[in-house]
Amino acid sequence: MGSKGKPEWRFYLSCDVDLQVKVRVCSLYGCLPGVRRKHDLQEAAQPTAAFAVAQLVAGGEVLGLEAKTTYAETMLEGCNWSEWLTFCVKYRDLPPDAFLCLSLYELCEGRAMALVGCSSMPLFSKKGRLKTGQQRLQVWEGAALDPSQPQLLLGKPSLSQRSQVGHLEHLVKLYSRGDVPRCDWLDMLAFKQVQRMRSAELQEAVQQQVLLLSLELPVFPHAVLYQQPLSAAAVVAQGPGVAAASAAAAATGQGPWGPGSGSDIIRIHDPEVGWENPAELKAAKLARSVTRGVIDRELKPNSEERRRIAAVLRLPPNKPLQAEAKALLWRFRFSLVSEKRALTKFLKCVDWSDAQEAQQASELMQQWAPIEVADALELLSPDFKNDEVRAHAVATLQAKDDDELLYYLLQLVQALRFEAFDDSRLARFLVGRAAANPAFAIFLHWYLFTEWEDPEFGGRASAVHSGLVNALAGAGRVGEAVWLAIRRQTDMMSQLAYISKELKMSRFKATRATERMREMVAESGPCSELAALRVPLPLQPSTLLEGLLPQDCTCFKSAQLPIKLVFKAAPQPIDWTSPAPLAGSVHAAAAAAAAAAAAPLAAAGSNWPDAAAAASGTQLRSQAAAAAAAAGDASPLSGSEQQQQQQQQQQRPAAGRCVVIYKKGDDLRQDQFVLQMISLMDNLLKRENLDLRLTPYTVLPTGSDDGLVQFVPSAPLSRILAEHRTIHKFLAQTQADPQGPFGLKAEALETFVRSCAGYCVMTYILGVGDRHLDNLMLAPDGRLFHIDFGYILGNDPKPFPPPMKLCREMIEAMGGQDSSYYVQFRMFSCEAYNILRKSADLILSLFHLMAGASIEAIRNNPENAMLKLQEKLRLDFDDEQAIEQMQALINESATALMPQIVETTHRWAQYWR
Repeated sequence: MGSKGKPEWRFYLSCDVDLQVKVRVCSLYGCLPGVRRKHDLQEAAQPTAAFAVAQLVAGGEVLGLEAKTTYAETMLEGCNWSEWLTFCVKYRDLPPDAFLCLSLYELCEGRAMALVGCSSMPLFSKKGRLKTGQQRLQVWEGAALDPSQPQLLLGKPSLSQRSQVGHLEHLVKLYSRGDVPRCDWLDMLAFKQVQRMRSAELQEAVQQQVLLLSLELPVFPHAVLYQQPLSAAAVVAQGPGVAAASAAAAATGQGPWGPGSGSDIIRIHDPEVGWENPAELKAAKLARSVTRGVIDRELKPNSEERRRIAAVLRLPPNKPLQAEAKALLWRFRFSLVSEKRALTKFLKCVDWSDAQEAQQASELMQQWAPIEVADALELLSPDFKNDEVRAHAVATLQAKDDDELLYYLLQLVQALRFEAFDDSRLARFLVGRAAANPAFAIFLHWYLFTEWEDPEFGGRASAVHSGLVNALAGAGRVGEAVWLAIRRQTDMMSQLAYISKELKMSRFKATRATERMREMVAESGPCSELAALRVPLPLQPSTLLEGLLPQDCTCFKSAQLPIKLVFKAAPQPIDWTSPAPLAGSVHAAAAAAAAAAAAPLAAAGSNWPDAAAAASGTQLRSQAAAAAAAAGDASPLSGSEQQQQQQQQQQRPAAGRCVVIYKKGDDLRQDQFVLQMISLMDNLLKRENLDLRLTPYTVLPTGSDDGLVQFVPSAPLSRILAEHRTIHKFLAQTQADPQGPFGLKAEALETFVRSCAGYCVMTYILGVGDRHLDNLMLAPDGRLFHIDFGYILGNDPKPFPPPMKLCREMIEAMGGQDSSYYVQFRMFSCEAYNILRKSADLILSLFHLMAGASIEAIRNNPENAMLKLQEKLRLDFDDEQAIEQMQALINESATALMPQIVETTHRWAQYWR
């Protein structure tokens, strides 16, 4: 009771509830369409499953990430989950028009996953009260969610349109809140009658083929009201007494905003909500005034301040800094100069629009301790626009050798997007390195070449490429030889595109297409120069190809007709300093064309960019465009294509031969990025003396829809298990040892265990999806590796994918879950996970630099991509917690049932295809 005998009404404000939004999906009442169809047609019972996807929607957009229930078996009367779903959004961040939207999906064996229907409900009532407790929503069959209009799929009608049971349920909620007087003996009888009426209504709904979804929302000790603070203008207009009285009346349900008016709280629009307080900004500016520089030099943080600074420095690169953290770092900036990790965080605190503050920050940056590559890459991200900051990052990269920079070259090219000018410090640095390193120049050429069709970045990529051409012209004999090599590679790719187009237009089967392809590259064919062309391999520029071997080339049985190309390879690497590194039997026309193209460059000089270089770049671009118009395909081979590939060759290519795959029709750039990250992670592990014997094969896009793929002799696990039943029998063909474990060489089995661990961890971190036995490959020496990276960052076309692909046959090959090899597998996985977590800043920075790249999984929502990656790395865990996390993920993946069902479905689909 209150002080005057009136009952007190206690409540929470939604802005004070620092908890994540949760919902419990209880059960579904009603017969799903798939079950209904089988029952009506009296078909044999087949496994049928259902799952629900929950989303928070407001203002026409989806808030945060969606949440999914687990797989539940369906029956005639419905299915049951009883599962809590937690969103990444907190109650304090919910807007007043937030809706909870649920989509119901059905999965039936032999059929594709189908959307059953959707339903929605507002999280706040019209009076701004958060809804709690039991909810029952009708699922609108056949309807798809439209985030801009969630109110069209309301699962519960208004109170005036509800049935008698609906009115009774509303009264029960009022009773539970204490709004209805209690009478214990009568309440028991009433509740029993309500329960009977509710059961009868549910049975009637099931008979009428209506789907009802039962939910439960969290219940709080008191009501939760959405907070809408009064604006300053409203307070001044009303006067302090009126405003206080109005607020008090609203809190007690009295006055003009009480129950009689239909609202319990005051709602006044404040357009300045979320703006920074100008008084606080002025105070912060005075506190950070450069006149305090003399005092700040002597400041040292105490123990509590050191703890807070350390916490700020541990934040991932994508985490924005709060005003308090910025003030803390700025205050102790002079004492942090020796802490190299602090530079990137300090530069985020600087107000670069203030000339004096920017000048002091620039001077301090030059005195800072040398930073690591990860920090330099972060400074090249779109978060940093200042030219001096980006120049400092380039200066750090200049100290690194070319071998290390090649790991990051793809991201460095993408970082050119965020430069202010074409002739930037970063562009000059890359061109300068390319002029001195032929391999660097060839990779830089192709990385820029594939971006020319980008409407936003194509112009700058072309300008930087012109600078590369000009720099090679001024690099003497070596530069001319490199440019000649690039021209020959472009000519080779144009002819391969022409061959691919010709084969597709002919619509030949694989066997006939192989014959036609051999005719085209024969001496009398239109592409005969390929048999004599001497050109560096684009995938590995140190390898000199000495012509194609037409009789060994084949086409795969695939709609895109990828081509396996077998070249003669020089026994020694290319010596670029020799007088004629590419001299030999080369088609006269190709040599003449290349010489003619290179001739103007010799006189072009080193000015960049100039008319001669631009003309040469334009000429090369037009030739590439003509080649691109000649066909349409690219991405590492899918599982079925790899299966055809392995039927052609099981062993490594013989000495003096080089085997690659040309594919046209798909975009290879996402596969290139994933494999680059795997190669980088492999290098990070080897630096810590952990060799997991991975196979990061090379992929090089040479256009937006074609490219080359390194050929790795191996076989898909699907075919291995179909032909040999077990992995042991397959390995026994080349790795047999009667004295070894399971009759195999110990080294081969250890290679299998290590590679399994490496790819499980890396594909989990990168969120690689669509994993099945057709895109898991096994080499004869025991190396397991993944191909086909069309889905990353948690995207997966299959329902309920496991955290990592760890099938029963792989565990059996290790000797089972009780074997020592399986223990080693778990140990390697945990160790690799913790090593990669230590390099989280580098991995996150590389992903951030790909924000504008032509990779849909990142480009559509870069911030979301970073959050997904950060979630996988669990930077909030220590090493012990991370080990427990990885062990739990392994257990979940090893015992998952849904992947086995999906694998069976996929195998049958491949069979009937």
